[in-house]
Amino acid sequence: MVILIVLLATFAAAILVRLITQRQINFYLCGRIAFAAMLFFAGVSHFFLDDGMVKMLPEFVPLRYLIIYVTGVMELVFAVGLLIKNYSRLTGILVILFLICVFPSNVYAALNSVEFGGNVNGPIYLLFRVPLQIFLIVWVWISAVHQQSSS
Repeated sequence: MVILIVLLATFAAAILVRLITQRQINFYLCGRIAFAAMLFFAGVSHFFLDDGMVKMLPEFVPLRYLIIYVTGVMELVFAVGLLIKNYSRLTGILVILFLICVFPSNVYAALNSVEFGGNVNGPIYLLFRVPLQIFLIVWVWISAVHQQSSS
């Protein structure tokens, strides 16, 4: 839920700043800025909340802490890539693939009621998480991938 708040609050702030400074709103850019902020927040969290995130991976997965740190770095790199115009489309595609790849860990965590994020609520959390994941993928598609290919 926190990532959704970060995403929407940053989107609103970016729109407001653009409106005040430019009098013209580029919703695609504001969308990329917001998603970059969300990825930055999530990426940094991988280093401060690593114990909770490790629990989202099954115990049979080797090098779980390393996976958490590597995915945190990936999220930080993606955040920067979304903000660089020449790389935002490619980054958007990679972010979508990343979101698809990490989704099974959210399912595992919800099915096992992992005490991290909303996963403690058990499988019912998936009723929120699945639409959220689709929403995030569509957000990236519209603001980074589709926007770039149509201009």
